[in-house]
Amino acid sequence: MNPAILKGAAGLIVAGALLAFAASRQQAQAADVAEVCDLSFTGNVQLRGVPVARTKNQQAKGLSNRDDAGPGMLFAFDPPGKLAFWMRDTRIPLSIAFVSEDGTLFAIEDMTPYSDEYHLSMKPAKYALELAQGQFQRKGLAVGSRLLKEECRPTE
Repeated sequence: MNPAILKGAAGLIVAGALLAFAASRQQAQAADVAEVCDLSFTGNVQLRGVPVARTKNQQAKGLSNRDDAGPGMLFAFDPPGKLAFWMRDTRIPLSIAFVSEDGTLFAIEDMTPYSDEYHLSMKPAKYALELAQGQFQRKGLAVGSRLLKEECRPTE
């Protein structure tokens, strides 16, 4: 084969790889959260610095491809609706709580890493809150707890 053709083909492959990398970085940056909230619940339970996923890209990325849940993630939906979550590409065991428009936690479910099993809110939710598995119980949050206040700010 002509060396010039090989050189041109190699250049196209490298250019394609660079474009794919740039596109994936741009998509990842678009999915990065831009806001964190301090959440106050009944029973004097406080969660500080919880990242908020408001956009579809942020919500699709969620806590996937991480080794630690950190402070968890709050998924915000406006308007509230029936929600479905799964754990595809999520390496860590999580629990999810669904929160109604009036702030009541109405369901908490454990979720298995890498599972495509759906976890459904079954009724309209304004928020879904994901924490490392066991954290709802450790922090004293249960079905019936109420989210009283969210104080949100841009990330730094």
